[in-house]
Amino acid sequence: DPQAQVESFESMVSMDAAGVLVSPITAEAFHEPINNAVASGVPVVPFASDSPDSKRQAYITSDNENEGKQAAIAIATALNGSGKVMVLRNPGQTNHDVRCNSFIETIEKDYPGIEVVADEPTNQTAETAYSAVMTVSQLHPDLGAVFSPESVSAAGAVQANVELGGNIKVMCVDTSDELLDMLKTGDMFGIICPDQYLQGYFGMMSLFAAAHPENLNPMNGRKANGENPVSLPVI
Repeated sequence: DPQAQVESFESMVSMDAAGVLVSPITAEAFHEPINNAVASGVPVVPFASDSPDSKRQAYITSDNENEGKQAAIAIATALNGSGKVMVLRNPGQTNHDVRCNSFIETIEKDYPGIEVVADEPTNQTAETAYSAVMTVSQLHPDLGAVFSPESVSAAGAVQANVELGGNIKVMCVDTSDELLDMLKTGDMFGIICPDQYLQGYFGMMSLFAAAHPENLNPMNGRKANGENPVSLPVI
């Protein structure tokens, strides 16, 4: 719910937060709220997903393009370069879209024997993902794999896979205790971990630097010019 997330974000800003770390559900919903926060003196750093047109201080993420590519390579290798796959998507969230687009581009470019038969929006809902996999598998009984950019939809896909006999390779870029258990039982094919811990760590460090620019010594003559790249911009 992007609007509910914006309301929560604005509530934190109104409490004079020293900084806010946020993973925007959609980039567009956070453009103005982030700009308003920065204008009021509150540093903002998106992590994982971004609002690139905003005036955020930094953006912390994993290599989403390579994650999608590596997932495609792993699945294509397991399918011996031939078969049908589908993608579950969370439209509008930048890191998820990049992962899905990279996965599809890699398959279409490097594996002509594999067909992407569906690209279904699930909006991070397990029930929607379950229904999508069940529906596509009816249209394509030889469906070989499902790729999800996040864990919630992947869990729904795994449930469908189990009910369909366990022959579909489900892979995602995300981790959770539930998915790790599914990986151990063999119901899930693979997981790529985007190192959420490190994203949180560098996100927090970026916020601290933005709130305390006096602790940094900018190079290349910027200090003499009164400039500091992590300071809040002058509005």
